[in-house]
Amino acid sequence: MIRKVIFFLLCLLGLTGQTTSAQETASLYQVFVLRDVDASGFDRLIFVDALTGDETTIDVTGERYTIAGNEVLFFDIASRSVRLAAPNSTIRAHPFIRTDSNTYRIDWILSQDNSLIAWTVTQGISQSSLITYTTVAGIDGTLPRQILIDGPLEGIRAMPIAFSDDQTLLYMDYQPDGIGDLTPFTQYAGIFSINVPQDAAGQVGEPSFLPGEPGCFCGGGIGAGWFLRLALTSDLNGYNVNVYNILGGVEQTIPALPLRNYTQAGDFLISPDGTRAVYALAQVEGFGTPEQSVTTVFALVDLQDMSQALLGDPITTFVHPIAWTEDNTGLIFTTPERDGTWKISIVNGSLTKIADATYVGMLR
Repeated sequence: MIRKVIFFLLCLLGLTGQTTSAQETASLYQVFVLRDVDASGFDRLIFVDALTGDETTIDVTGERYTIAGNEVLFFDIASRSVRLAAPNSTIRAHPFIRTDSNTYRIDWILSQDNSLIAWTVTQGISQSSLITYTTVAGIDGTLPRQILIDGPLEGIRAMPIAFSDDQTLLYMDYQPDGIGDLTPFTQYAGIFSINVPQDAAGQVGEPSFLPGEPGCFCGGGIGAGWFLRLALTSDLNGYNVNVYNILGGVEQTIPALPLRNYTQAGDFLISPDGTRAVYALAQVEGFGTPEQSVTTVFALVDLQDMSQALLGDPITTFVHPIAWTEDNTGLIFTTPERDGTWKISIVNGSLTKIADATYVGMLR
């Protein structure tokens, strides 16, 4: 099932032809997950050797699977701890991200090159008094720097979003606790930045809101020098895209698409070359009932001529964009509602299923 799509995925993501020896190639693993593989609710992590196609698997009770160096980082629901899974089928406790009896929630984000990790530990007995501690360190735990202690706040925690391209800033959100877990796409309330000292003696400084923040509880994205933010139109029937050039300070608004009743939107993914971005828009009928139905469309944002258009045909499930193909002409996406990985062409909107399991990422 998995082996037959390995080379195809490697080609799509631009990971072939970049190694200089068989030894280097053998260190690449495609990682997939199959959800709820048994009655106990275990997920199955699948590690596929990119050279041989050999598979190893581990069953875990996890969520938020993230590539972290040469392991998969995840939150273990059963033990309420942060753990790491490796291609040799071993699982270990994370060596420096720990939980205790006071831990309310842990969130994390990695830098684009996987060299840095930022994590927040939110503590509190309940939502009424939350304190968030934010730390940045090397992926191996070197040079840990606590850059923010926020709170106590009622019902609000700080959450990491992304590192700046040069890794000197960490972008974060003041997240209304609990509400985000109910939305199909990631939403933000008040996005800010804070300095990341390059050594223990460096100055952190004060948090600084990004342009237009706080905004509505809406989708947003940061990457390749852009800050993109959805904003409700005045008639509340759509979303404009506010575009900010982080380096140049240029601001522009792209008018909303002519859609009605698409009330959920988010999950921006900006192309590595900074020329375009995509996000998802969903129409939900009968929310929370057995008759619930979902229709999702992709919006393609052109960051050169500052326009947006629909991409492809409507999809009858929620979607989550996870990666651009090497030439930025295709988008790899998954859905939280069932296993599988798909590709949509930016050129003609054609849709192709490329794996029966859900793609997590590449271990190098």
